[in-house]
Amino acid sequence: MQDSKYSVVDKISFRPNKVVFYKQFILNKYDVPQENTREIKNIVAVASVAKLVNRQVTVSNRHYFEISTKASSRIKEKVTWLYELARNKTVQTSSGKVLYSFKMNFITLTIPSIQRHETAIITKECLNQFLTECKHNFNLQNYVWRLEFQKNGNAHYHIATDTFISYEDAKLIWNRCLNKLGYIDDYQEKFSGMSFEKYREMYSENGVVPFETLRARYGRGCATKWDSPNTVDVRAVSNAKNIAFYIAKYITKNSQQGLNTIVLAREPETTNLRLWFCSRSLSALDKIELFCDEWNELAEKCLSALDNVKRYIFDYCSVWYFNVSDQIFSTKRDLWLLYRQYASERGYIPAI
Repeated sequence: MQDSKYSVVDKISFRPNKVVFYKQFILNKYDVPQENTREIKNIVAVASVAKLVNRQVTVSNRHYFEISTKASSRIKEKVTWLYELARNKTVQTSSGKVLYSFKMNFITLTIPSIQRHETAIITKECLNQFLTECKHNFNLQNYVWRLEFQKNGNAHYHIATDTFISYEDAKLIWNRCLNKLGYIDDYQEKFSGMSFEKYREMYSENGVVPFETLRARYGRGCATKWDSPNTVDVRAVSNAKNIAFYIAKYITKNSQQGLNTIVLAREPETTNLRLWFCSRSLSALDKIELFCDEWNELAEKCLSALDNVKRYIFDYCSVWYFNVSDQIFSTKRDLWLLYRQYASERGYIPAI
């Protein structure tokens, strides 16, 4: 019987929220004469050149400032890894509140005045410095950030991380970064000397915002001489069912209003602006792959104990979806050990 060109092996892969069973086709190695090898390389080289010559020019702004389905899936995966590997910590907020089961920070950074620069410059000069200072001051290592645009065309950034950074610290650093490009000065110039009546007219939102709230905001602005705008929102995430999924879904949503004409007018036609990024530590995490006939004991224990599983059968694989928070304590522990072992092999260290 003639040997098959391919071998088929059964494999399984673990991710934080699903298990996939599939078959992998492996090309068997054959002894190929040297002259045939050179001929094959020449054919491949000629085909590659032809492909480059005939390739159509890609469209400018090819992502149109909207996240792709593939990128959305990758962001959700990275945020889920981030959350599941995060350790519970006790932290104290700027207001003095103690959180006993903190796992993840969800930070939003905004611009307080009209954006005058291309977003790539904001990312390079401000966001990168913010992340650098957080790495230096708070040992920030593991994070995912996502760029979005507000209705007024201004860029803002969402950051998910397992490192606790207080609201006051985040605002102090971000405002300093923004003022490298003059945005805090612009804000201060706009509001200095503005009367409360004018302020109320601008921000009452037709009576939606209470008078007392507006008065308090105006008072804080006057007290700080309008040099400390509220450009940051920080939300501490503790243990909660599906929280990683909801955060990932929130930061991967696309605009419902279509393309923002302000953004399109400001950004260069040839831009290939980065819409998201994750730390190198998270980039190294993908999936735990095992041969089905070589399962380790821990993987087998996790698989046999999974509860509340949704099973789907496709043409080339079957998938089990599950939620870690739905599992009993021993299964949660075993899953965490499985994930931690995999992450440790790739040099991933959760924030302490």
